[in-house]
Amino acid sequence: MSRVKRSIQADDLSEVISVFHDYEQTVYGNVQTSLKMIRDLVVKTEREDKVGLWVRGVLKGVSFLTRRDHRLPSLVLTVKDEGAEGYIEELIESLIDSGKRWKSEGINEKSIVISANTPKERIAFEKAGFSIQRHWHQMSTELTETAVPVSPYLVRPFILGNDERALYEAYEEIFADHYDHHPSTWEEFNQRFFIPEDSTDRWLLMIDKEKVIGFVLSRADGETKVGEITHLGMKREYRRMGLGLQLLRQSFDGLHRAGMTHAALLVDSDSPTHAALLYKKAGMTIQRTFTRYDLSL
Repeated sequence: MSRVKRSIQADDLSEVISVFHDYEQTVYGNVQTSLKMIRDLVVKTEREDKVGLWVRGVLKGVSFLTRRDHRLPSLVLTVKDEGAEGYIEELIESLIDSGKRWKSEGINEKSIVISANTPKERIAFEKAGFSIQRHWHQMSTELTETAVPVSPYLVRPFILGNDERALYEAYEEIFADHYDHHPSTWEEFNQRFFIPEDSTDRWLLMIDKEKVIGFVLSRADGETKVGEITHLGMKREYRRMGLGLQLLRQSFDGLHRAGMTHAALLVDSDSPTHAALLYKKAGMTIQRTFTRYDLSL
């Protein structure tokens, strides 16, 4: 057969890496996903939720579907050639089949969430019934040695085994008014944030009278030398005081000391806190903008 679509196996890892690198070089201009992250996707994603499309023995595209509460974050990556649009359409079918399987196993509403980075992806997603939800910016900055402003409040590292519950309570309060936030139980939050192989060494808390009023969560990638800011939050009564900027700069300093050359993050272009303006004040610039699409199942 000249065209085969099947579950990705561990033996396919080198081909999957090649597809990731081809896609990212073509679309972003550089490789952004570390080998560890690709390997984790291949190893940890359930068998039915990771699909590859081979044409005449060459891997042309991959799809992965994961779980996060009511959302099913997913991705489709294909190589650049004349058949790309058809590859995307075939792999979307696999995503929808996986999503329906997860939906059938529970009563909660489920939505497949995916980002479109190219015109062909947008066309294929809309053809399959996906709808535009939001536009997001990827922002980054080069890290250099800079003076860190003194905070009027205590800023200290997150202490694993001590601060989990306080972080959970602050997170739920801070992000309650953000787009697509759904309250999490303690168990759901614990499973999402405290993954054994993920380090909390780059997490910082801002404290006022022993209460967490803000935090910045980041991680350092020794392979790409990029520090990713995954979450930055401040309680409402402490906003508009420059505290988020102080936290961000302290995070940059820690990432620079850890050997990172750049810091990067994703931000909702319609953030109610106008977060993109804060990041620009910190010296970050928009590298690309992409579109989030959802499909309710």
